[in-house]
Amino acid sequence: MIAITKRLLLMSPLLLAARRALAQSTDAATKPGPSTEALMAVAKKAISGYFIPAYENLQAATGKLVGAMQESCKNPASAPDDKVRAAFTAVLQAWARVDFLRFGPMAEKARLERFSFLPDPHGTGTRQLRQILAKPDPALLEPGAIARKSAAVQGMPAFEALVFGASDNAESAAYRCELALRIAENLNLIASEAVTEWTREGGWRDLMLSPGGANIVYRDATEPLVEILKAVVTGLQQMRDQRLLPALGKSIEAAKPGRGAFVKSGESFVYLNASADALDQLVEQSDVFSLTPDQAATLLAATETAMTDFRQSIDVGKPWAEALADPASYARLQHAFDVLKTIEDIFNFRFAEAAGISPGFNALDGD
Repeated sequence: MIAITKRLLLMSPLLLAARRALAQSTDAATKPGPSTEALMAVAKKAISGYFIPAYENLQAATGKLVGAMQESCKNPASAPDDKVRAAFTAVLQAWARVDFLRFGPMAEKARLERFSFLPDPHGTGTRQLRQILAKPDPALLEPGAIARKSAAVQGMPAFEALVFGASDNAESAAYRCELALRIAENLNLIASEAVTEWTREGGWRDLMLSPGGANIVYRDATEPLVEILKAVVTGLQQMRDQRLLPALGKSIEAAKPGRGAFVKSGESFVYLNASADALDQLVEQSDVFSLTPDQAATLLAATETAMTDFRQSIDVGKPWAEALADPASYARLQHAFDVLKTIEDIFNFRFAEAAGISPGFNALDGD
């Protein structure tokens, strides 16, 4: 899988442009690029301060979800109890910290799609889950069986639909609960694999911290930095184009609340806030603005101001569906959409130029 990752990275226009730009800026006496030491310092901080703790948090949160489901399934109910809901919310918030990291263990073995099959514009997960529930198969409740099914029915959206959707009778509630428990176990397994692949000898931590030489993934100190910058921009684009835009549509009349993320559980705004928090934390923990010392304070202030604007804009005081039907709330969500583009431009252009990195890349290319 590392060889596949290597090929994807080497084909990335972002990496090629960034390497050329940094090489050119290093050669130019008037504007030297960041030193190898400075680049590696940012990578070390991102890994130890953000990437690994975020995956460890996801592992812990999914473990607690398994425990909550085990207790809940002793007396299956048509609605989740408080412990299950709280555990689900914790997993959702933990997932928001890593779902925009399109590299590393989550990019291997389809772990990202298996953990959360979003976006799903064609309703593949809903259709496949409906088929499963129409003819419940006890074999699917065997440990590990769900992991052999389609990615669309083995992750967060499927768990949400089972737990927060209505069940017809006690027998149906029992099967749904057991199936949701198996999905929770699958989520915990995926998160645990991610932690292992980050921390083991020769894993992703070592790959990012030892660029060059025999390392076929990161060939120089530029590439880990580009990975971090790409993650930030990907997170912003994901929030804007995959979480907000499908629900907003072209107008309030064309809005489709059901196209948002985690609507069934009523956690759409929780998820968006957690996503904003995640990007803030990655920027802070990586200290990426240290690579532009003359502009660091200005860029940080601009980012914080825009993020505050985003959070205030989505704080509409209404449930997700009601907000998209209310003109004033809809307008605020449209503004939040625009603010995300403003933040993206800070990293894609202002920071990139100040750091000597070629701007104008699309972090979701190839998705």
